[in-house]
Amino acid sequence: MNKESKIYIRNVMKGRSFIIDFINTALAVGILIMVILNSFGDSTGLYFVQIFGFGALLAFLNVVKMIRAKSGFAAAFAVFGVLMTVMAVLCYLKL
Repeated sequence: MNKESKIYIRNVMKGRSFIIDFINTALAVGILIMVILNSFGDSTGLYFVQIFGFGALLAFLNVVKMIRAKSGFAAAFAVFGVLMTVMAVLCYLKL
């Protein structure tokens, strides 16, 4: 790596949204793994509560990120987060 690349990576890691992006990436990978595990075997539908819960957490973390950026798109993420939370509760209650 050259010097400019190292400086760029260091600046990105110092950014305010790097931690949120890192957590979002980890949650997205977790959701993908749960979807794959959910589609195999006899107990399909086992991970729906966790999938929707992680999706809601992803949405609410993006709300925080959008509010910091002073973006109006935060409202869309908030609505999506509420819908994902409702779906997680409905799956938990098995309705």
